[in-house]
Amino acid sequence: MSKHLPPSLRELCLQYTNLAMEDVCQLETMAGQISFVSELTQTDIFIDALTSNGVDAIVLAWAPPRQNSLYRHSVVGELAYATREPAVYQVFSAGEMVRNVRGVSQEGVPIAQTVVPLRNVDRRIIGVLIMEKDITAEVRQAEQVEFLSQTAERLSSTLMSFSMTNSTWEDWLGNGIFVLNLKGEITYANRNAARMYRMARGCEPLSSDLMAIFGYQSVQSLLEAMKNPMEFSFGQQVFLFQAHPLVTYGDLSGCVVSLQDVTELRRKEKQLNMQSAIIREIHHRVKNNLQNVVSLLRLQMHRSQSPAVQDEFSACINRVFSITQVHDMFAQQNWDSIDLLELTEGILTKLVESSVLPDQEIKTAVQGQSVRIPASQAVPMALVINELVTNSLKHGIGHASYGEISILVEESAGIVHIMVADSGDKLVLPHNRGKSGHLGLYIVNLLICDQLEGSFRLERQGGSTVAKVSFALCNAEENG
Repeated sequence: MSKHLPPSLRELCLQYTNLAMEDVCQLETMAGQISFVSELTQTDIFIDALTSNGVDAIVLAWAPPRQNSLYRHSVVGELAYATREPAVYQVFSAGEMVRNVRGVSQEGVPIAQTVVPLRNVDRRIIGVLIMEKDITAEVRQAEQVEFLSQTAERLSSTLMSFSMTNSTWEDWLGNGIFVLNLKGEITYANRNAARMYRMARGCEPLSSDLMAIFGYQSVQSLLEAMKNPMEFSFGQQVFLFQAHPLVTYGDLSGCVVSLQDVTELRRKEKQLNMQSAIIREIHHRVKNNLQNVVSLLRLQMHRSQSPAVQDEFSACINRVFSITQVHDMFAQQNWDSIDLLELTEGILTKLVESSVLPDQEIKTAVQGQSVRIPASQAVPMALVINELVTNSLKHGIGHASYGEISILVEESAGIVHIMVADSGDKLVLPHNRGKSGHLGLYIVNLLICDQLEGSFRLERQGGSTVAKVSFALCNAEENG
């Protein structure tokens, strides 16, 4: 049974092109000579002709070199589309030779094409001669040059940063560095890394298996686990480790493991945690002592038969309780500031629960931003909120069967604004500070205007009495 022979150049021309027979014969003559050019240049040589659609080309002939051809199989008879062979299309369109146009072969190899127009006796282009050269080595070299250029630029930037910040190379590397090959063997360790390894394993690091310390079976698993910094302790020393892949020509070739000694940092954190625990305990004890004061005041209040005296004791108890709320919040956290919105809601809820009569219905709402205030402002603001809510309950709503109290907390450009609104129809102004009935508002004025250097005013808005308080928020440094 005879083998199926590929179509000849003439058959391809007749099937795909509009070339005249004399042009076809000329191309056949040229095709018989391209094998010499291929051997001379050690490149793949092709002859293409334009197809009938006037855009794409057909491969008519191919001459591969005896060694190092770009193609494992013949491409004769295949279409060379203009979108994939722009150099060929450019020559057919412009009629000028193009050199070293980069592209990718049909088998995925980076190539450079030189395309020469082939003309008949009438100087009309009847085809093109294509030389394709494998430029894989050149591309790799160019990538290496680009990589080295970027590395040099980054190194230059880093060294400039060192000179400006008085940092050292050791600092930049996180105090220590290991370089591992793909087997996980240590091929390089700087001074700090070698000292850590000797401390942990009792031997020199070079050619040792770093992964054995951490219990990983491969470089890939080490990289995955240490993509983000991980903390390990060796004796009294604490280190942060992080792994970075080393890639050569797209393949993993090893990794770099950087380490940073954080022993002193962890020691200071432990000290700070101990100090925070002590401060929380102090707040807890102050809160307990204040609760004892509240209990004593309640006992004394119940011994009196005078409603006026009982009212004064109740007001005093509420003031002490508002301070207790502050110390309770500090006792439950590590921060040196508290959430004013949360403090406001706690005081409002407690006052309404203790002050509302059995047949009364009081609707409350606390809205706004979560604003953190330091300890120096927390106690004054707790007292201010207590007095404003007490004023709304006592003088605004009074004995009415229904009432509403809403509080809004906001902060803008470092200024805290608090608005306490009630549905009462009375407006008690704090002008006569000497009167006992205005003691609460006098306290508000004293704390806001004198101590916090803010502003306070009462006004009527749309059927409601609104108390407006504003003061500058101080930071932790100012508080200290």
